[in-house]
Order: sequence, then structure tokens, then C-alpha cells
Amino acid sequence: MPDSALVLGLAYIFFFNDPANPLNSIYATMGILVICTVTHFYTVSHLTAVTALKQLDREFESVASSLKTPFYKLFSKVTVPVCLPSILDISIYLFVNAMTTVSAVIFLYAPGTTLASVAVLNIDDAGDAAPAAAMGMMIFYTNVIARMIHLLITRKVLVKTQAWRKRESDPD
Repeated sequence: MPDSALVLGLAYIFFFNDPANPLNSIYATMGILVICTVTHFYTVSHLTAVTALKQLDREFESVASSLKTPFYKLFSKVTVPVCLPSILDISIYLFVNAMTTVSAVIFLYAPGTTLASVAVLNIDDAGDAAPAAAMGMMIFYTNVIARMIHLLITRKVLVKTQAWRKRESDPD
């Protein structure tokens, strides 16, 4: 059975490479790589977001509506702060997986947008195992640094935006 990302990459080639397609202009750009990666890892991100949104009280929208508060204020003042931990987790999940994915993007990258994960394959195919391993370790180190930055940002942001959770659990 073929890998779903491999099938996704082939489907994107057949769809976006057609000159008659109005979206053909994004073929062989970084945009198609981003779209493909988000599509490939969408399910986990979607489930995380839905779970975060279920934390919200259903009455927020009706209260905001009765107070004639615009939806964008409700979104920016309530929804985003409550869901911020999940938003940050989704972002690091997509970043780490995008750094290591190969099967879908191997068909979609252009010579000017060579990806690190694809470069590892190309270096190894050229017979240079040691540089390929070094490049693989650079991907790993990049992911570790991104994860540490994510952890620091998450801690700072959560102290500011999630104080209500602590107050809610305090017995006082």
C-alpha cells in the first residue's frame, strides 16, 4: 500500500502542473510546499483545534451578540487566548513535521527551493553518506532549537493568558 503523502504529492503534480489550471502559477513554489504540508498533517491539527474550541463555553457567542460585541473582538479577546496553547502546539507540530517530510514534497520542490530533507536524500544518492548524516543531524538540531524556543514562548504566553485557569482551580 503506498504512503498517503506519496499519493498526495503525485496528486498535486497532476493537478497543479496542468497549464490549463488557473492555480498552475503556484506549482514549483514554496506556496505549494506549504499547502501540501498543511494538507498532509491537517487531521492532527484539526482535532487539536476542535478539542481546544470545545473548552469554550457555548454562551460566549450569545453573550457577545447580546452585548453587540463584534465577532472579531470575541475571537481576539476570548477565543485566541483560551486556545493559545493549542495554537502554539499546532504550529510546532507542523514545523517539525514539515522539516522531516520527504515523500510528498519530493515531487513538488523546484531547483531554487531545495528542502533540507530532500537534500539529505540527494547527498546520500551521490554516495556521500557522512555529509548526508551531518545534514540529517542539522535538521534534528534545528527541530530541537525550534522546540526549545517554542517551550520558552509557550511558558511566557501561558503565564499571561492562562492565569484564569490557575484561579479557577484555586480553592480560595
